[in-house]
Amino acid sequence: MAVSACQEDPKLPANEVEFEATVAGITAEETSLTIHVNLSRKAEANVTLTFLLETSGVEAGSDFTLEPAPAGNQVTVTVPKGEQQGSIVLSKTEGVLLDGDETITLTLADAGGKLVVGEKSQLVISFSEIIVAQATMDIQGGGPTYPNKVFIDLSASRQTAVERSAWDLGFSSGDNFSVTLNAANGMMAYELNKTDLTTVTSADTVGLGAKLSVGAVFAAINSDPIPAWASEAINWIDDPTGNLANTAIAPVSGTPSENKVYIINRGDGPGNPANKLGWKKIRVLRSASGYTLQYADINATTFSEVQVTRKASHAFQYVSFVTGELLVEPETEKWDIAWTGFTNSLNYGFMVPYYFQDVILQNTSGVQTLQVLTSTKTYEAFAESDIPSDFGAQTQTKIGSSWRTGGGPSGPPSLRTDRFYLIKDAAGNIYKLRFTALTQSGERGRPAIEFALVKEGE
Repeated sequence: MAVSACQEDPKLPANEVEFEATVAGITAEETSLTIHVNLSRKAEANVTLTFLLETSGVEAGSDFTLEPAPAGNQVTVTVPKGEQQGSIVLSKTEGVLLDGDETITLTLADAGGKLVVGEKSQLVISFSEIIVAQATMDIQGGGPTYPNKVFIDLSASRQTAVERSAWDLGFSSGDNFSVTLNAANGMMAYELNKTDLTTVTSADTVGLGAKLSVGAVFAAINSDPIPAWASEAINWIDDPTGNLANTAIAPVSGTPSENKVYIINRGDGPGNPANKLGWKKIRVLRSASGYTLQYADINATTFSEVQVTRKASHAFQYVSFVTGELLVEPETEKWDIAWTGFTNSLNYGFMVPYYFQDVILQNTSGVQTLQVLTSTKTYEAFAESDIPSDFGAQTQTKIGSSWRTGGGPSGPPSLRTDRFYLIKDAAGNIYKLRFTALTQSGERGRPAIEFALVKEGE
């Protein structure tokens, strides 16, 4: 079926549509899989996409279902005007027994005359875990207001985009009982010498409006003289390296009287101008299953509580002050790196909080990374025999913003082409990865990567 392009503005490149990957797997433990198809920019009108469905070893309806449901061998998906992504949800029928060699193939056959079909026009889905040998990926950060944090699983060639303003606090599943702030929103926390939320009022926040934000710190370090409190501001964010012993909120004590009240600036959500998320007062205690979070507006005389249960399958549990407890990141073993905006630190003679876009964080539960300069070995030539025996010390910001130049006070960023990265996942698979784009159609928040398996885990 022929596909034509209809460009509303001849100055713009063709709006392409394609799958995120060419292969995908749904494991025996998973009950569903969401398949994304992405546009290179927002649809200028409603777009109807038609996919051809082929199966091998399974039957639609009896072994699996799709949403939207197929009509014969075709699946139709509508991408509304202003949106940039469509999706199909594959669900396995409860109780069905599969051997793992069954497949489903979806082929993007028609883009409604509005779009151009990209290179990744066909997706083959296996009913088993896969280890992808090589792939390219356009990271779905959401654009210049970087609304998403995107978790990436290289071996599955899968990305999970989560709205960065969907949560506020992360609660560690480890024995450290640490609580983290949402660094993607620039959150900050200030400890009070109080343990009762009901006694905290706006009087306890006097002066904090000019201190407790990334913007306020930036203004302070560019003033003359620099106020003395500016050197303390680094303590109001979590250690950017991911050290859970050095978080803005002290590790939660088993002795209730030691757990203080904190004033929280929730930071900024996506928007232009940025959406101010507001302030809260909180206190965290230990509970039999994990944590008890107490929170309220600053002048409230009562407070709400959320019970947070630690789960071994996830490194963190998350809470939103708006919606309560929720899942954010994938299971610990199902992501390797994440792209996000991030509250990092910068040296102005002393370390201060500073917000960076386009930061790569790594999963600190078993994932290791290492930078390789092309002057040592090119990406194309790098092979299993070149893998070092030691990847060195690891932090969540080991890649960080090192893959791009500039940004912040040094000017507009650009892509570095003199380096790539080795990523060893929790299963021992070692990939080489390089960044191929910082922007798409000149727009920030849509970087691209390519990666290839160098050594399969044992």
